[in-house]
Amino acid sequence: MLKELQDKSIDKSIPIPLYFQLKEIMLGYLEDLEDGDVIPTEIELCEHFDISRPTVRQAINELVTEGHIVRRKGKGSFVSRQKIKQDFLLVLESFNTEMQDKGLVPETNLLSLKLRGASPRAAEVFNIEAGEDLVFISRLRSINNEPIVLVNTWLPAGRFAPILDFDLEKESLYDILEREFNCVLTNTKRYLEARIAGDFEAEKLEISKGDPVQFIETIATEDDDIPVEFSLAYYRGDRNRFALQVSRRGVPV
Repeated sequence: MLKELQDKSIDKSIPIPLYFQLKEIMLGYLEDLEDGDVIPTEIELCEHFDISRPTVRQAINELVTEGHIVRRKGKGSFVSRQKIKQDFLLVLESFNTEMQDKGLVPETNLLSLKLRGASPRAAEVFNIEAGEDLVFISRLRSINNEPIVLVNTWLPAGRFAPILDFDLEKESLYDILEREFNCVLTNTKRYLEARIAGDFEAEKLEISKGDPVQFIETIATEDDDIPVEFSLAYYRGDRNRFALQVSRRGVPV
């Protein structure tokens, strides 16, 4: 592993911090590796560059914080996979369509599809009494066989109960809404916050309890601005990043 670093050295005569020089060297080194490749140990880097372990650790810590390297207890440090860029906050389209457009292979595992009493928040969104029936859909969405997001969705039962008979592992919910119910979602409000994974989210997303997740609440409407879809999504914090587009008020995007 150190062969690729043989021609690299740290200049102790210049005012640039040693850890920063090592970090820059490692960034170039990582570009030639594949996701999941193991990197040299701290001791190996100390000996190769003749620098102290705290200096090496500071450089590696910054690379871990920035997402270039991931540590696995008892196994070492590895090249971190690139996060999936999500346009979920910018456009309203199905998960499958967005992922396929990125050249990725999406998969859906249906965890639950049934009538279920509305939670207090769902009741508030749909302006009904808590406990009234809604269509409840829980899906685990994966990319290239890796779980990425757990999403729970509620729909008004009076209009959409027939969705219980559809195969939501193979069909897009949005496609079904448009084709079978003449329902075209045109507007959404989305609320993003950082959370930590509970037992259930951790199990399904194959992460550890307490790991960070990006939590997104979505309320989608048709042109009449009446809520049609209410969703709660838990995205793995280590595998997703979200694009946002911001403009000054009154200035066209």
